[in-house]
Amino acid sequence: MIDYSWVPWFRELATKIAQNDEGYLVEKAKEVEWDRSGKNPVPAILRYGDKNIDPLSFLYFLARDRGTEMLHSELKSVHEVFSIAKKRPKSDPYIPRPSGINTLFHYGGVGRPELIWRLFRQAAMELPKISGSYFDDALIKGVKIKKLTQTLFIVNPNYFLPADDCNEVLPWPEFQKKVGSYQEYVARMEAIKQKFPGCDPYEINCFLNEQQRNQLITSDSKVFQISTNVYNDGDDYWEWRNGWEDGDWSFKENHYVYTGDEGGHKKKSLREPDRGDVVLVRKGQHQGYAIGVVEENRYAPDGWKKEEVIHVLWINKTASPIKLGSKQLIGFSQAGKSTRQKFGEAKAYQVSFDLIDRFQKGGEPSSQPNKLDALNTKEVPQDEEGNDSLSLNTILFGPPGTGKTYEAVSHAVAIIDGKDPSELAKPDERNAVKNRFRQLKGLGQIEFVTFHQNYAYEDFIEGIRPVLNRSELSYKLHKGIFKKICQRACNSPDQKYLLIIDEINRGFIDKIFGELITLVEPSKRLDREDATEVRLQYSQKLFGVPCNLYILGTMNTADRGITQLDTALRRRFDFIEMMPNPELVEGDIEGVNGKDLLVAINRRIKAKLDREHQIGHTYLIDVKTIDDLATVFQHRILPLLQEYFYDDWEKICSVLNSGVEDGHKSNNLNPFIRKDPSESSGDDADRPGFELLPHDDDKWHEAESYRQIYAPAGKQEGNDGG
Repeated sequence: MIDYSWVPWFRELATKIAQNDEGYLVEKAKEVEWDRSGKNPVPAILRYGDKNIDPLSFLYFLARDRGTEMLHSELKSVHEVFSIAKKRPKSDPYIPRPSGINTLFHYGGVGRPELIWRLFRQAAMELPKISGSYFDDALIKGVKIKKLTQTLFIVNPNYFLPADDCNEVLPWPEFQKKVGSYQEYVARMEAIKQKFPGCDPYEINCFLNEQQRNQLITSDSKVFQISTNVYNDGDDYWEWRNGWEDGDWSFKENHYVYTGDEGGHKKKSLREPDRGDVVLVRKGQHQGYAIGVVEENRYAPDGWKKEEVIHVLWINKTASPIKLGSKQLIGFSQAGKSTRQKFGEAKAYQVSFDLIDRFQKGGEPSSQPNKLDALNTKEVPQDEEGNDSLSLNTILFGPPGTGKTYEAVSHAVAIIDGKDPSELAKPDERNAVKNRFRQLKGLGQIEFVTFHQNYAYEDFIEGIRPVLNRSELSYKLHKGIFKKICQRACNSPDQKYLLIIDEINRGFIDKIFGELITLVEPSKRLDREDATEVRLQYSQKLFGVPCNLYILGTMNTADRGITQLDTALRRRFDFIEMMPNPELVEGDIEGVNGKDLLVAINRRIKAKLDREHQIGHTYLIDVKTIDDLATVFQHRILPLLQEYFYDDWEKICSVLNSGVEDGHKSNNLNPFIRKDPSESSGDDADRPGFELLPHDDDKWHEAESYRQIYAPAGKQEGNDGG
């Protein structure tokens, strides 16, 4: 019988450890009644001093492979010592049992406990954000990828998967390769999740373990189908129920299927499946719900009872339209028939996944099936010809402070999850969008880089870097961020990847992209009609850009306008303009109309400079009080105007003086700027200089000072700021 009670139990234990300091774990570990029957009466976890009682070693040691009686004795003690509220796990086959000889994360008592603690706390989060450097640095003697990922899986089985021998049973060549780094592990983990739509990592791992150890699917496996429509025996009545997700007897949550018994009469129930057979859960002839592999059939020959069900391991829980009885699904027994069709000479394991592929092709599969996803997925927006309407190459451009980087986060999540970007623009969606962005970044589907004048091809694509090892200097080929994400996308063609290039116009495109600028063009992408590959300068290997990689740039037009951009870049990108939006600014900031204030300043900037140097709404978007406004003007707006006008104070004054537009002249050209005769000299002796009022001057905190910027003298009477 399938039992995943270990999942919430270990999650509660890991969370308690993560929420307390290191001393908490040391104290509790010493209270546990460990088995002391071996040659050394001191358990390994306590053998090397307090500093080496780290959380990963503790959890790995607790779950280690040993006798059933010993396992449950120690679990019981830990349950009591840590006051765990969740049900204590008792089903041995489903508790992770790592088999490493060295059960600790330090070698001979010498390790880096502080590194392990940081890595553990990142992993224990509901939506982990692992530092790749922490992960890679934890791989010391006695700690390899297999051991580390098995332990991360124990810490958070809702998110991580072990990169161990079980992966090799998957019938695809890419899973036969060994994983060597965090980035490779993330790519492997996400690729496996994509092969099991809708399934949680602990469900996937359980199936892979069963397949590797016990050959669950064999050449004798059969394929059956069962309806979600089941007849339920109530206390005093009969009723039809949706067996897939209805109440306590849900197929989905309980990992079993059944048919029920209609009025005491034998129904055409599914009694024939054996262990290892495949079952399709469907509704009617055109809607598929899930695919499971039989773990145990408990149906009794004399009729149905609630305890008598078919226990299954789910390998697909994403609903999809499908047409039953067609040649596409040869192998499924027809509804109501007792046909025992077999896979014959074909490899049953491969065939079962072929069926999953066909099942998915009936509709658009979820691009992110894990139920931890913060946002539900929808179909990708398409144009009239049915093509993906989201451009592969896009640049968000506009003046500073218009929310380009902010919008890039929403835009990136929308692209990966197949949504319209406007759907995620609502303020109440922001936290979910940020969480989803962090998750996708942690999975390696989104990468972020900022261009600058020293950024080069060797940083972006590939280059040779020196490596100092024990005082010996050597050189190593380094992969840049663009090459890495391209390779990741090529390995997972059914998944979307996205690279955000912040400040894309600040880098020298020829220097950064080199000959690869041609490859980002949509028509030159791999698998397109004019697909193009080039030979890289250093590795001399052929390289192309896949169609499932999106590039999203941001560009500050105050640094460089579109007309000044590299022509090659302009031709290959779509541009989305982002201009100041005064409607997002408060209308009443303690007597100051923030909307009018922003509009007035930008109107004068456009007249005296250009529209690309306006001030964005984000400068004022969080301003709620007059003190907030003073801080923003002193430290952000006025320094920006000084930069725009090269410290030409007369122009700055004219931007901040409402009287200029009405033909008035004022000795005080702006309430915050005053003439400074002491700065006059030489030929300009009759032309005074200017200076800002001290930051502690009361005028910075008076609403009237700011109203003078957008409302001329004589028109301010009765102004309430609204």
